[in-house]
Amino acid sequence: MKFGKTFETHLTIEWRQQYMRYSDLKTMIKQGVDGARTADDSSHAYGVEAYYKAFEEAFFSECQNELNRVNNFFMEKLAEARRKHATLKLQLLASARVPGHTSSGMSLISQRTEQARPGPVNTFGSRKLMSQRQLRTAYSEFYLSLVLIQNFQSLNETGFRKICKKYDKNLRSSAGAAWFERHVAQAPFTDQRSLQRMVLEVEDLYTFYLAGGDRSRAMTKLRVPPLGQPTPAQLVFRAGLALGMFLMLFIATAISYWRRPPLQANILAFMSLYRGPFTWVIFNFFMAANVTGWQRSGVNHVLIFEIDPRSHLQPATFLEIACTFGILWTLSMLGFLYHIPLNVQDPFVFPLALILIMLLLLVIPLPIMNWPARWWTMRLLGRVMTAPLHYVGFADFWMGDQLNSLVTCLLDHYYIVRFYATSWLRAGEVPPYLTTDLLVPILCCLPAWFRLAQCLRRFRDSGSKSITYLINSGKYSTTFFVVLFSTLRIRTDDGYAHTFANPYTWLLLAASVVSTVYCYLWDVIKDFGLFRIRKGEHIFLREKLVYPQSFYYFVIVENLLLRWFWVLEFTFQHYKLMTPYNARTLASLLEITRRRFIWNYVRLENEHLYNCGKFRATRDIHLAALNPRQERMLEDMMDESDGVSNRRHKPDERTRLGKEYF
Repeated sequence: MKFGKTFETHLTIEWRQQYMRYSDLKTMIKQGVDGARTADDSSHAYGVEAYYKAFEEAFFSECQNELNRVNNFFMEKLAEARRKHATLKLQLLASARVPGHTSSGMSLISQRTEQARPGPVNTFGSRKLMSQRQLRTAYSEFYLSLVLIQNFQSLNETGFRKICKKYDKNLRSSAGAAWFERHVAQAPFTDQRSLQRMVLEVEDLYTFYLAGGDRSRAMTKLRVPPLGQPTPAQLVFRAGLALGMFLMLFIATAISYWRRPPLQANILAFMSLYRGPFTWVIFNFFMAANVTGWQRSGVNHVLIFEIDPRSHLQPATFLEIACTFGILWTLSMLGFLYHIPLNVQDPFVFPLALILIMLLLLVIPLPIMNWPARWWTMRLLGRVMTAPLHYVGFADFWMGDQLNSLVTCLLDHYYIVRFYATSWLRAGEVPPYLTTDLLVPILCCLPAWFRLAQCLRRFRDSGSKSITYLINSGKYSTTFFVVLFSTLRIRTDDGYAHTFANPYTWLLLAASVVSTVYCYLWDVIKDFGLFRIRKGEHIFLREKLVYPQSFYYFVIVENLLLRWFWVLEFTFQHYKLMTPYNARTLASLLEITRRRFIWNYVRLENEHLYNCGKFRATRDIHLAALNPRQERMLEDMMDESDGVSNRRHKPDERTRLGKEYF
């Protein structure tokens, strides 16, 4: 792989604007070579020499500008890292001296600190110290930030070396090597000694205080996978095998349903019991596609969702999960269809077994099926349901938005519970699909309520200064009116000659129009950040784009058409062109595709560009403010230069990052 491609692949996306512009300098060299040929053909020797001198001056002036930007950003991040390191160290040592916080063993670092700073045991006074768990998380994120800075150093240094070498090769000069030795070799950003000392001291501190002296355990928690590491071959093989099995079973299920369908009395129950679980199969397929698209486009979904980069799920993992659920889903349907040859009298035990197995795979706390990811999902769902009680992050309201597209899925699972609780156990008749249940409108409103509560909490946390959150909450409140008028229309329609004689029909149509327009404008203007430019190349879009320009125009039109699909659904039901159940199924699949698949691409891209503006490449480390005494101790610790880790290297030794990071 050429270095230019490696450079673009391994750089930290959020810092893209701070790296040297390798491709631009490479293009400049090419233009200089082309101009030199023209000068050779049309000028005398003096003119050619003047051209080369002028180009050399212009080229290295541009290189100097790039070097200044890289140096300035590196010094800024290094100063930020030093302060964070000293603050975390102060918290760690204070926690280690407080009864109940002490880890096994006391390192030389803590002994020196005790001797150098005699005083009260708890220097934080009455302020709450960070717990061991909080310190582990903070040090894990801080260590990741140090690795990213090291990668920034190495990529830029290699980029300058490569571009100077390319200059000398193409223009038959030695000025590039001389400029590199004179300016880059001694530049602040190429000196990795202080950063490496910080890395080693973090490893020591984490080992002694947070890992009980077990260095291998500490490095397991701290070490970051090499950049550009491919998906393990065994994971790809498992995902491919599961996909092949699912496709074969899906075809077998379709043929079996065509040749021997269930009893006529059981068809509606069969469809209703299996539609909900199938949604989770689609969900994981769409998530596999989303993660693949985000990774290929450089959208840092790991940072946006604040996931540990050491254990995030690969697209192949989502594909494997989707296919596993799909295999269980098809096997259950085949059991339902062939229950007589299998000597099973009641076919409804198969969908019940499917639901119980899928639920067990979600909640069982065993190291299978990616338990950390399952626990993260359950915690996230819990935070969504208790939205007014705590701070709302991006992952919280992202999950809330996903639930708003899964209303039909929630109703399907409620139907499953009601079916087995009231009909199956009592051997009663199969009930109609949720036509008269009072809990149905409540379930339809729950996802909208979750997002409304989140918006109100965000408004409260903003100090009641951001009216945007109130406007967003108004969007979700329109759902309540749509559900209310829809429920009243269904309950009163029999008393009128036709549906348009029912006043609730007109109220439903009016509420639906308002909700559709409100939600569409919010999607394209706020969630996607489009329509910021009214003329020029990116008309109706925005200045920064990650995906191809045509994709955004497709999203604008697709979102508009699918938002208005309820008009077709209403028409199908009114003229009896399609059964209400089938129309609702089609509308649900289109809504999941719109929000779960396409909406995710643009929404996270917009969030990613927002984060890039702040140059934030790791999760935030929240530290309490320090009092004046702690500030003085912090300054002393930042001024120290004779720590334990310093003795590992000679004064002039420079440690380079391993080749796996190139």
